[in-house]
Amino acid sequence: MIEILDYVGTAAFAVSGALKGVRKEMDVFGVAVLATVTAIGGGTIRDTLLKADVFWLHDPIYVPLAVGAAIVVFVLYHWVRRGRWELLVADAIGLGVFTAIGATKAWQADAGIVGVVTMACLTGVGGGVIRDVLAGDVPAVLREEVYASAALAGAFLFWVLMRAEAGQGMAVWAAAILTILIRLASIILRWHLPRRMVDEREP
Repeated sequence: MIEILDYVGTAAFAVSGALKGVRKEMDVFGVAVLATVTAIGGGTIRDTLLKADVFWLHDPIYVPLAVGAAIVVFVLYHWVRRGRWELLVADAIGLGVFTAIGATKAWQADAGIVGVVTMACLTGVGGGVIRDVLAGDVPAVLREEVYASAALAGAFLFWVLMRAEAGQGMAVWAAAILTILIRLASIILRWHLPRRMVDEREP
C-alpha cells in the first residue's frame, strides 16, 4: 500500500510541477525538470537526513513516472489551462500522500515525535519549495497560506494513531486525508496564517 501511495504522490507532484512549468512558458525539458524535482525533491531530502538509501536511485520507476506525467501535461495542456484548480488539487494530493509517506519512513527509522513530524513535513513540502524557487516564485510554505500547517496536522495525527496502535494502514490514510482536506479547505475558505503588515513609512 505504501508503495502504491508513493507512486500516486509522485505522479500528483509531478503534475503540479509540470503545470507550473508550462504556465511559466518553459520548454519541454524545463517542464520535465520542474516536474521531476517536485516529485522527488522532498523524499530525497528525507532519505538523506535519515541516512537511508535514496528511494529513486534504487527504484527505476520514479523518474520515468515524473517525466511521463510532465510530457502528458505538456501535450494536453490546452485542455487544462483555463483554471488553477488542477495545480492546486494535484499539489494538495501530493502534499497529503508525501506527508503520510514521510511520517511512515521516519516512524520505521525509530524517530520520535519531532523526527516523525519533521520528516513528514520535509517530504511533503520539500519538492514544492524547490519547484517554486526554480520557477521564480516565493515558496507556498513561506506565504500566508495554510500549507506546511496542513502537513504538520497530518503528521501529528499519524504519530497519535501509531502510538495508539491503531495500525499503520489507518494512520497512513488518516494522515494523508487530513492533510489534503485541510489544504483544500484553506484554499476554498481562504484560510491563512497571520502576518505582520508593515507600513513602508515606518522608520
